[in-house]
Amino acid sequence: METTSHSHGVEMVQGRCRICGDSTEILRLTEFNLKLCRHCFARFFERRVRRAMEKHAMAGEGDRVALAVSGGKDSTALLFALKRLSLVMGFELLALHFHLNMGEYSDLNLDAVIKQAGLAGVPLEVVRIGDLGLRVQRVKGWNACAVCGAIKRSLLNREARRMGATVVATAHTLEDVLLFTFKNLLSRKYYVPRPVLPASDHLARKVKPLVYTPERLNLAYCRLRDVPVFEAKCPQWTPRGHSLKEVFEHMEEVMPSGKLQLLLSFMDAFPAPGDESEGARRPCARCGEPTAQELCALCQLSDWFASRPPLREERPHGLEP
Repeated sequence: METTSHSHGVEMVQGRCRICGDSTEILRLTEFNLKLCRHCFARFFERRVRRAMEKHAMAGEGDRVALAVSGGKDSTALLFALKRLSLVMGFELLALHFHLNMGEYSDLNLDAVIKQAGLAGVPLEVVRIGDLGLRVQRVKGWNACAVCGAIKRSLLNREARRMGATVVATAHTLEDVLLFTFKNLLSRKYYVPRPVLPASDHLARKVKPLVYTPERLNLAYCRLRDVPVFEAKCPQWTPRGHSLKEVFEHMEEVMPSGKLQLLLSFMDAFPAPGDESEGARRPCARCGEPTAQELCALCQLSDWFASRPPLREERPHGLEP
């Protein structure tokens, strides 16, 4: 009979590792019908990230990869996994963090990211949105998360180019991609986010190395490698936007590996459109960044916040998502 224990906050059982054969504490990976010891799990996780990268030609020798890091479990796991993989795959890894100007929360967040980057041995670039006249707050028709996302997407492109990156990596997980896909389908938009967005004018190649990796594996990887994770919730976070993930978890309980199979089925059913350049059609009239409108989201938001006091719930005219 299996006995359950906890190692570094991760539920383990006594058993035999499927890979090395040792009888020890093991982690049950029901998604893959595997039971692995902590050392084999770390190698399994890193190999899984590497296979995704090689399958989709995400990055290779000579590339300069800028990874967006938030300090949470997903980007932290990817930071340490990519650092190890960079040594064998021949790419250079840089970390990029956005200080969101949310008082003590953002300061503590930055402290955690600095510590993580130092432990990983990865150079870190920090961009403070407050220095750019931007802030994360609700405006009419847009919640704070939507504004935050628009800011980070735009800054990620701009800062990656400034850093000389050929590849931009984000820590979107299997559940993140499924969530986005479901929201699209409910709006009759038949589009699945792809593991790679090819480079285009003024935009580096964007990759999602964790696209086939469940979230819980990221936390387990951090815990079992003694990697610190920033676990405080964003002051603007609400569970409503993520509640669909409960559907995926229930499906996983009923049918192990169901989440991954569902995503693969969606990718087969809804082929990628010919143009995935995020609507970038022309340079912003002011800053030159790619945009579908006359002014990019950053310039619109900068103007909006410059002319209005904080917490005014209004929306810039024509702000693009």
